[in-house]
Amino acid sequence: MENKKISEEQLEQVTGGLYGGGAGQWGSAMVKAAGGLCSYSQSGGSFVRSNQFMIPAGEYITVDLGRRSGNYIVAFYNDQEAWVDSRGLELI
Repeated sequence: MENKKISEEQLEQVTGGLYGGGAGQWGSAMVKAAGGLCSYSQSGGSFVRSNQFMIPAGEYITVDLGRRSGNYIVAFYNDQEAWVDSRGLELI
C-alpha cells in the first residue's frame, strides 16, 4: 500500500467472499465518518447494524463498487466483508 492507497495488484487479489462472488468491482475508500463505520447485515430489504466489525475514522479500506443498495456498500476490512453506510466514506 503506497500513500495509504491500495495498489491495483492488491485489488486484483481480493475476490470472492460473502457478497462479491468471483469478481467484484473493487475500489479504494477512506472512512471519513468522525466516529468510524460499523458493519451492517442485509435482512430482507433493510439493513441491520451487525457490529461484525468497526472501522476507525481515517482508515483506508476496499469496497465493492458493484454491490450497492441505497446508502450501503459492501466493504472488505480485516479479512471480512460486510455492508457499511457509504455516506461515511470518501471514494478514492
